[in-house]
Amino acid sequence: MKTSNKILLAIGLFALAFIAAMTVIFCVKGSVPDTLIQYTLGAGGVEALLLAGIKISKILSGDKPGESEEPYHE
Repeated sequence: MKTSNKILLAIGLFALAFIAAMTVIFCVKGSVPDTLIQYTLGAGGVEALLLAGIKISKILSGDKPGESEEPYHE
């Protein structure tokens, strides 16, 4: 599994757990910390955008995984 996929999986699992925790807090307390939600989910979005930018730059530069700079010669 690629590192970027591991990072996206971790972000997704964290977001799922965070949303579940905020739902429980809302059910118990009747309100949620709006600023905490905004910044936490916003940071995950920024991380995902940065990973997308890295992927796009690799595609545009022609860098393909598993491909070396020099062709293989026998």
